[in-house]
Amino acid sequence: MAGGGGGGATGARNGGLKGGTGTASLVMPGGVVVGAIVAANAHGRAHDPVTGEIYARFLEQNGEFRLKHPPRPPAAPDYTDIFSSSFVRSNTVIGCVATNAQLTKAQAQKVAQMAHDGIARAVFPAHTMFDGDVIFCLATGEVALEGPAELSRIGAVAADVFARALVHGVLHAYSVGGLRAYRELYDG
Repeated sequence: MAGGGGGGATGARNGGLKGGTGTASLVMPGGVVVGAIVAANAHGRAHDPVTGEIYARFLEQNGEFRLKHPPRPPAAPDYTDIFSSSFVRSNTVIGCVATNAQLTKAQAQKVAQMAHDGIARAVFPAHTMFDGDVIFCLATGEVALEGPAELSRIGAVAADVFARALVHGVLHAYSVGGLRAYRELYDG
């Protein structure tokens, strides 16, 4: 699990803060691995602007986010400030989920579609008219699927892993050029 502000996320913004590149992965029972890499560049925020709480904190694995503050309940959504004229700009969350499972082209497309739920778990609002979100899926074909339900499990895990990767992209970004990072505003 890593992240930063370079590479594909050099100019990334996430909800008005500096966005970055993040990764995450999970090993499923049976040996299937699902990983994700994302450039966190969403129009919406990955955090509550009032409390600073990370929306997808509930997906954290083994303290990976290393947040210093205890969990705080999010405030009621404010639908006005996120769409103010000074805040409106085009953004694109772009990333990839990868697995060692054997997937057909159609199955990989389904996993990529399901992974988009990860954006909605990590960002509010997600998939706005100002976002051009794209997620790709890669499969190495090392592990055979154990029945039709396995594809849905992989897709569900891909969504959670993608959300965690997006959070890492936000948490590991550094302020640059006057664009403040989450770590400076909320978590030291």
